[in-house]
Amino acid sequence: MGASIENSLHKLLFLLLLCVSYVSQGQFHHGLELGANMTNADFRVNDSAEPTSAIGFLLGYVAERDFSDNVYMRFGVSYNRRTFNAISRRGINTSEEKWGIDVIEIPINLGYYINWNNRNLQFFVDAGINLGYNGRAFVENDEETIRLDIGGDGEINRITIGANAGAGLLLKRRIKFRLNYYTSLTNIVNAEENTWKNKTFGLSINYFFKEKLDY
Repeated sequence: MGASIENSLHKLLFLLLLCVSYVSQGQFHHGLELGANMTNADFRVNDSAEPTSAIGFLLGYVAERDFSDNVYMRFGVSYNRRTFNAISRRGINTSEEKWGIDVIEIPINLGYYINWNNRNLQFFVDAGINLGYNGRAFVENDEETIRLDIGGDGEINRITIGANAGAGLLLKRRIKFRLNYYTSLTNIVNAEENTWKNKTFGLSINYFFKEKLDY
């Protein structure tokens, strides 16, 4: 069953990349994104549960194409580390663990600008879908760090899908301060009896190499 889900997700990834290739024939404004995130999760894996939030980070590339003065498309490729703490219970013994995953994500969003000041200050909102390629998953405890197998018949699915919504300010048509919420739509673990779905709040700065012009 895991292989069937992964094949379906690969097909969806291919179709969405074709869509991006089509719409990207217009002018994009390119930039970099750097930020921090705080992740919690819908989580129960074997004897581990009771998740609490922990801090991670993101680093990536971002591009936007304006369709009008108000409507834009946002596209990116980012490296994300999402971590959270959990409690492992084995008999009468309990221990604290840190669960984490390193994922390369492709967010594709549709957004809207509210022109408070047509040049210096704009409020924006956007929302869309995230395609994730899981590169590393791990569990840390007081004694060791355990690497989890990814893909195929491994413990973690290679491809996952999520949704996100963001809001913030664009300053001087070049710098964005962005607050983002992300939630997993697919199960990260490759087992129906277990659940791992991240829920992440993020704060990032986007810097565009060239000032965004009026449409």
